[in-house]
Amino acid sequence: MASTCIITDSSVQFAQPNFLGSNKIHIINHQIEVGGKVYERLHELKINSFPRQVSPDFQPKIITPSYESLYETISGLLPQYDDLFFIVLSKEVNPLFERISSVASRLHGRAKIHCIDSQNFSIGLGMIVQTASELAVKGVPGDDIEQFLRKLTPHVYTLLCTPNLSYLHWSGSIDYAQSVVGEMISLLSIFTLEEGKLNPLEKVKNVKGAIDFFVEFFDEFDNVKHLSVLQPAPPSINEMRVLHQHIDEVGSTATFSEYPINTFLASMIGPKGFGLVLMENVKQDFHTSKDN
Repeated sequence: MASTCIITDSSVQFAQPNFLGSNKIHIINHQIEVGGKVYERLHELKINSFPRQVSPDFQPKIITPSYESLYETISGLLPQYDDLFFIVLSKEVNPLFERISSVASRLHGRAKIHCIDSQNFSIGLGMIVQTASELAVKGVPGDDIEQFLRKLTPHVYTLLCTPNLSYLHWSGSIDYAQSVVGEMISLLSIFTLEEGKLNPLEKVKNVKGAIDFFVEFFDEFDNVKHLSVLQPAPPSINEMRVLHQHIDEVGSTATFSEYPINTFLASMIGPKGFGLVLMENVKQDFHTSKDN
């Protein structure tokens, strides 16, 4: 059976902590800079230290791995595997995908390199990476995995909501006037990821309005495989239990998970941001080596 390595980046969060092939995942680390101090790993900067608003003293900056470090990583992995899958966060919010693609185009070796723009980050990225890992362990050929991931990506949906609009302005998602006015009147903005880019979808007055919107969004789908909730930095939103109860009441077969947002996402939408990520069931029309 061909050997496969799945490489992702540290914006990722996994809907399940231990899944098939999880020990085979290689993670490329971003750094983060705040107040002139650079943290080598995102998790070294604790989310509970994030203020409600971005200020001159607190402007989180994600530092993408350099071309040189990526070259070293990829050239080191090439001789070890038959297939290398680079499945990373959306190129619309970070240049990592473009850098990896540039390095990969200049390298040749044993492994075939597959570069996948997940059009996601956080849990959405994790769902796609987890799927790739499980398929690889089951012996699905690399080209079939790539084809399936490209088919799966449009079926992963992300909603994000936050009162910390200055973070959205800092990350380039809204303009300054929107952030100031929105925070003055205490609106919560709901965004969706469309082709990897945050797009405004709705404004609500409070958390209950956001949860009601999440429930309505979930009800638009008939064949959900997994639903994951992203909670803000402590304390968590108790109203989120309404969504979980609704899933039980309608008899959905979707699996459910709940996690706090990570440092990468908090730097984009603020420490009090929260969200919903769901993945539909997508038919697999290939056989694994273990089927024979």
